[in-house]
Amino acid sequence: MADISIQHFYGGRSVFVTGVTGFMGKVLVEKLLRSCSDIDKIYLMIRTKREVIPSTRLQELISNSQAFEWLRQNQPDTLKKLIPISGDVSLSNLGISPTDMRELIDNVSVVFHLAARVKLDNNLREAMDCNVKGPKRVAILCQQLKNLKVLVHVSTTYSNVDKKELAEQIYPASLDPQKLMDLVDSMDDQLLASSTKQLIGNSPNVYAYTKALGENVLEDLAQCEGSFPLVIVRPSTVIAAIREPIPGWVDDFNGHSGLLAGMLKGFINTVKANAELITDLMPVDIPINLMIAAAWDKGIYETSNETISVYNCSSGTLNPIRWWEFKLWGMRAFDKFPCKEMMRCPSVEIRTNNLIYEIELALYHKIPAFFMDAVIRLSGKKPFLTRLYQRTHKVMSCVEFYNLREWQFVSRNASYLMGKMSDDDRNTFNFDVRQIDWESYLEVYVSGVRQFLIKDDLGTLPAARNNLKRMKRFRALVRLFMLGLVLFFFYAIWWNLFTN
Repeated sequence: MADISIQHFYGGRSVFVTGVTGFMGKVLVEKLLRSCSDIDKIYLMIRTKREVIPSTRLQELISNSQAFEWLRQNQPDTLKKLIPISGDVSLSNLGISPTDMRELIDNVSVVFHLAARVKLDNNLREAMDCNVKGPKRVAILCQQLKNLKVLVHVSTTYSNVDKKELAEQIYPASLDPQKLMDLVDSMDDQLLASSTKQLIGNSPNVYAYTKALGENVLEDLAQCEGSFPLVIVRPSTVIAAIREPIPGWVDDFNGHSGLLAGMLKGFINTVKANAELITDLMPVDIPINLMIAAAWDKGIYETSNETISVYNCSSGTLNPIRWWEFKLWGMRAFDKFPCKEMMRCPSVEIRTNNLIYEIELALYHKIPAFFMDAVIRLSGKKPFLTRLYQRTHKVMSCVEFYNLREWQFVSRNASYLMGKMSDDDRNTFNFDVRQIDWESYLEVYVSGVRQFLIKDDLGTLPAARNNLKRMKRFRALVRLFMLGLVLFFFYAIWWNLFTN
């Protein structure tokens, strides 16, 4: 058994994946096809969206996403192994038709559940439906699968932030998840909105709260009659790829990626965070490789379903990066990979003092936006900057809780897992965070944000660098002019005081 490689384990198997249209879902599917080419089928649960059916959405995904560029060029036939399944985690029986359900029951042996609602707001009903009821529905499906080897559920290290140290275990819920589901279902929207803060207790938002409850639901179902092998992987803040599918690849503006994009454009100039604290970052391909390897380990070595494997996939304890380092190395990367068009020279301040932060928000964001909108309005166009900053500040306020705190995420199980893997598997499915050189990676990350989020082609770099030089010279002249005004002001005061 120990000689079975990860590629061999997946050979001839069929896999079921939820959340495939999300950032991590795309990387998982691409990696399975790239490195486990003997895999039989990958069933992808995709819901109909804006009247676009799952098969069409899958074809658009394969054709348009740069995550699949390597496969399109080198292994195009493997893309035929992707089978769309119409479904939705918010529906009973996942909304899967009886015919598709029978095919899954007969063929699937590995399940990856990535679908989640990740908004950091207080809509408890939607969060419960996706992050608590969703895992339950997936687990019920798993109990029916004839050849199931493992269910891998993706949670988050931030599921129990009321604890300073998070071990690789499932923590008991303060309320019974099923009773809470029943209670939420019995409330109207107004009553639920007024009760949400009381229900979630110390959790900063419904996302963290419901992700923890999702783990509790799976634990109960995995250990009852009809149990199934369960792995829970908890990534920290997921950011752009370090190696695969493309170095720097990222396709959403969540978290640090949106922050970097705003800083790179000269749009965001101040951030509320503690510069001395660790910001726990995780390039997306690392948790993906860990998930694939953890499923292999559970399917090969575990002879009992009694033990639930939990992995904290974090960098903070093994290879930390602090906010001041993120800023320093990010700013250096901005000089190498500037945007073609910028509001002003990239520059950012990191503040913990709320008064100073609010003053800088006004000076750097709100007041310039007001005057620029006035100019836009006078030109006969619709102003947008003030409104855009309002939305941006709302998003930034949602993550302040995390920016001003740090946690110790115990991360030992991944090291134990690496010890079971062959050298070839460790190279192919590398999830060793200790190998990350954060300074070098920040260049990859910034370049990726520029290319994949802002959509600035690499061919525009020479012109962008020249533009940045001109903007820096202009900024220097403005600062020199302002310094001259200040000196002239003080000289005028001195002259009046000592010459009269």
